[in-house]
Amino acid sequence: MEKLCHAILWILEKSPNGRARLDLAKLLYYSDGVHFQKHAEMITRGDYIHLEDSPYPVKLNEALLFLKEKGHIDAIPKIEGNGIQGFTLRFLKPMEGLDLSREDKRVMMKVVEAFRGRVVDENRHYPNLYENYVVTPLFDAIPFSVDRINTKIHVLVQKSLLNLSGKMFRVLFERSE
Repeated sequence: MEKLCHAILWILEKSPNGRARLDLAKLLYYSDGVHFQKHAEMITRGDYIHLEDSPYPVKLNEALLFLKEKGHIDAIPKIEGNGIQGFTLRFLKPMEGLDLSREDKRVMMKVVEAFRGRVVDENRHYPNLYENYVVTPLFDAIPFSVDRINTKIHVLVQKSLLNLSGKMFRVLFERSE
């Protein structure tokens, strides 16, 4: 769980406006997925389940509770005209002994920059990772396997433009066999 805590803190530190819990869960999932595609191992080394609205790290609530109790993060309520609309998690202070490699940080930065605001349109940025969790039945473990996650489950025949990190990249998706 220590690696998960460090990943949470790193993402929240790079998010000046904080993050909602579900957005944080998605950022962790996509960071782990991108890292898995390149190195066949995940950053957090944790399990994910498919909830109704996101992939969710099984130990996320435990990690958030630990980080809040130790004063590393804070939860600020989002108050709008019709009451409290959730909470924003904010970074307060780092943990000792950061357990993230340079490559871990590079991958997470790529994902965080792709979703500067809320985490929406994930299927445009990471179609195969999005499909990997969407096709998993509700409340089942989301599998991370070389056979499944490296293939493009999402089939697009046309060229599309993706805006990543302020630069335009042309991406051609081919039919997966």
